[in-house]
Amino acid sequence: MSIIPYTLFNHQTSSLSELDLAMIRHVPAGGNWKDIPEHIPSKRLEQIRRTGGRTTYYGRLRWDKPAYTINTYFNRPGNGTFMHPDDGRDNRPAQHRLISFREAARLQTFPDNYRFWGPKTSLLNQIGNAVPPLLAYAVARNVEGESAAELFAGAGGLSLGFELAGFSVLTALDIDKHAITTYAAHHPNTHVIRGDILDGSVQENFIESTIDRLFNNELDVLIGGPPCQGFSTAGWRKSDDPRNKLWQGYMHILEALRPKWFVLENVPGMKSMRTKTAGEKGRLVIDIMVEEFTRLGYRVVMDVLNAIDYGVPQRRRRLFLVGVRHDIPTPPRLPAPVVEHPLTVHDAISNLPPLGANDGQEVTLLEDLPAQSLLQQWLQGELSIEQFYGSLEQLNAAPAHQLPLF
Repeated sequence: MSIIPYTLFNHQTSSLSELDLAMIRHVPAGGNWKDIPEHIPSKRLEQIRRTGGRTTYYGRLRWDKPAYTINTYFNRPGNGTFMHPDDGRDNRPAQHRLISFREAARLQTFPDNYRFWGPKTSLLNQIGNAVPPLLAYAVARNVEGESAAELFAGAGGLSLGFELAGFSVLTALDIDKHAITTYAAHHPNTHVIRGDILDGSVQENFIESTIDRLFNNELDVLIGGPPCQGFSTAGWRKSDDPRNKLWQGYMHILEALRPKWFVLENVPGMKSMRTKTAGEKGRLVIDIMVEEFTRLGYRVVMDVLNAIDYGVPQRRRRLFLVGVRHDIPTPPRLPAPVVEHPLTVHDAISNLPPLGANDGQEVTLLEDLPAQSLLQQWLQGELSIEQFYGSLEQLNAAPAHQLPLF
């Protein structure tokens, strides 16, 4: 009987300087910059010690806790808590390195078969900017319908979550060529458009392509979220204000397609962001958004969701706005937390092969990869999303890695 090898994508680590390695060796699991001796020369550390710094700087993960936010700088030890949890102080060999791209993808809850394409610098952005698919899945379960279209699609985390919930993503738009390559590889039934939403011809292409694929039906949901710098008090229709252009493009497509629902995701800081108005304090961007959505005929709810409440082993807070058209009887809604005890770094990455700095391959063939948690079983394709999410009720009584596997 032949054995089918397990294929692992993007299990590669970034390079580190000798100075970085010297600092990493002093940081224990759960530690940070405060554990690095003062005799190690570092201008950045000197500044942090002098002015103070976040406890996440130069941080090392813990096996028994969720990760902190995976951002686009997980190749740099000083920009967050990205060191591998094996510190050499237990029975496991030390791994003095940063997490690999696959480990970061798992902490974002991308399945192992989700391969990221492009240079390493692009992979940082694709993974770090993505919406965790399990968080997107939780949101999608509270939206009615079957058809979706996405703006600012990136590598496809939001679309994947909606597809897991049963939606068919008809069209997707993004400007990043590497992200779009990754997206297209994993969403073969989606018409993928690479282009700038500021370009009117790109807008019309997206609108017409979506309408063509609806076959005279209405679009159920538009998903995505414009970068928050595209707003001003002038309102999105004032085309001579350059700050409005991204917002204008998004609203133009929303008004043209008139979906029953929309889902918009952004950073929590957008709730307190104000427009820049000379000599004035400016208005809250979020108030302008809600006014415009209301004017277009949508009821809107919004809240900041933490990914750890929905099966993601990562503390990641994101603002979600969900709107529903006024003629739809179902009120807009956001998901209630489904996990009482957060999943951990152990649940996500404990069975992955050890690596050093600047190590690993884009494609690694393994004889097998026995799962050590329910989350790993789902990530490796051994459980359906329904089986995995159904098991989350049990997680309220025990961490996932203490539960029997399916």
